[in-house]
Amino acid sequence: MSDPKIDIKSRREASISSLAEQISLLSSQVTSYLSSTGHPEPTFRADSGDVPVSTEYEALRARLNDAALDLLRLINGPRNTLRELVFAHYDLAALQVALDRRFFHHVPLNDDGKATIAEVAEKAGMDQDRTGRVLKFLSTHRIFEQVQGEPDTFKHTALSAVFARDADFHAMAYMQMDDGLKASSETSTMIARSPLAADHEHHSAFHQRFGISLYTYLEQYPNKAKQFAQAMSGWSHIDSQITYLSNSYPWASIGQGHVVDVGGGSGHISMALARQFPFLRFTVQDISKTQMLSQADMDLSDLGSGRVTFQQHDFFQPQPVRDASVFLLRQVLHNYNDADAVKILSALVPALEGCPSTTRLLINDIVLPGSDSGTGAVSKYEEHHLRQVDFSMMVALGAKQRSKLDFDQLLKKSDKRFEIMNVWRNPLGIGLVEVRLARAL
Repeated sequence: MSDPKIDIKSRREASISSLAEQISLLSSQVTSYLSSTGHPEPTFRADSGDVPVSTEYEALRARLNDAALDLLRLINGPRNTLRELVFAHYDLAALQVALDRRFFHHVPLNDDGKATIAEVAEKAGMDQDRTGRVLKFLSTHRIFEQVQGEPDTFKHTALSAVFARDADFHAMAYMQMDDGLKASSETSTMIARSPLAADHEHHSAFHQRFGISLYTYLEQYPNKAKQFAQAMSGWSHIDSQITYLSNSYPWASIGQGHVVDVGGGSGHISMALARQFPFLRFTVQDISKTQMLSQADMDLSDLGSGRVTFQQHDFFQPQPVRDASVFLLRQVLHNYNDADAVKILSALVPALEGCPSTTRLLINDIVLPGSDSGTGAVSKYEEHHLRQVDFSMMVALGAKQRSKLDFDQLLKKSDKRFEIMNVWRNPLGIGLVEVRLARAL
């Protein structure tokens, strides 16, 4: 299969005809890939499966999105393109209603499943007028579809069916449309109140909206904490985060090593790695006992005796473990501003000094494109996704995602001996930064 390269310069000077040519070529390559892998072509029908999850398909999908979106921007012109963007909060508001009132569960999923506006309204506990308007609005995005010949009746599409079938995905979307959407609307107000400082405690859009930090909010409202945990599970599956982590790092090279999962919460990542790498043992650390699982909470017999243990630890305090092969900071640093992140990294230094020189620190976070990435290394479509997640951290926690250069600067502020050894980038999800603490000769 050919692999057309679309450089940034040609994309800036793109025309309708050149973009149409690229789209035609890339579409043919997508079709060929689906055929060669035996994957059925996607449709809008409710029974259509999802697209393949592979490096090859993601590369094609990213370039095709770049070309298709640029073509639409040229055809629509700047005013129409911007109008769609500035009115997008109404689209999100409609989706917010559908998720909150469980529209996706009020339409049957079977082959001939359909429901009238009146039936959805009754189950949702709201009036028929606004129910119908939400359904018709969402159907313009192919989320639900009006039944032909029955204008007041709707059925599922492939998009709406995902919300009905996948509880974790529904939880992830609902969290974004509920607390996330409400908090994001306060971003400008928060910046006006605190134009020079951001943190997870008092200076975030979330705090501006709800009057408390996200962490305090989750502690005070257990139902929100449960929803948040389910949403994070849905998010990890979307980007194949566990698979990417297990495939990126050469875990076999550390032999019968000890992995310390710092801030590991429930331990689901360590348990997944333990099942895949039976020669490793894991210590899951978290400050909250309620967030952690214990041997009594879950059957870990398939992992072998003592291979996954739990330890209460505040990662702002000095790290107590001195026999680690790897310290894993997975989705920890992106929850904090630079000052707090430096404190977390500094707390690991004494432990790294006491461990063998081969001990590594693995930072499992999104790695944003930066000056080190090279021009055109990441498509606009891929970068947009990463910037969305970066902005979500600013809204929720006054925090940020980081580039390789950002990580390097952060590490040097913590200890000048920190060195980045390798960086693995996942264009649509969580990457991996391998770090060592250099020792004097």
